[in-house]
Amino acid sequence: MNYLIDLENDENDDFERLADNVGVLQVFDSNGNEITKSSKVSLFLSKNALIGLGTELIRLAHNYKEGKHHHIDPASKEMMVQTLGVFLTPDSCELIVGCSDEKVIDDYFKD
Repeated sequence: MNYLIDLENDENDDFERLADNVGVLQVFDSNGNEITKSSKVSLFLSKNALIGLGTELIRLAHNYKEGKHHHIDPASKEMMVQTLGVFLTPDSCELIVGCSDEKVIDDYFKD
């Protein structure tokens, strides 16, 4: 299956109409404690890293399975592994990307 993406128009994409394009971002300290609320996450990607990750995320979505996940580890001299279309620099932290069924965004704000 191929996907056609209009690179000139980012309004009214099919995935936006239902507001079910929802993700969860969590941050953990080195002891495994969740510190999401007191954290900030920065993700800086080269042009080719954006293309590589974007392509692999589309493939992951196409082969979606609840709970399926990938660990992207920082590169080291001993191990440089490209995962999900990107390498992470040695000073990066591990990134875990997974499939998870989430609610429609409005459901997170219901009383």
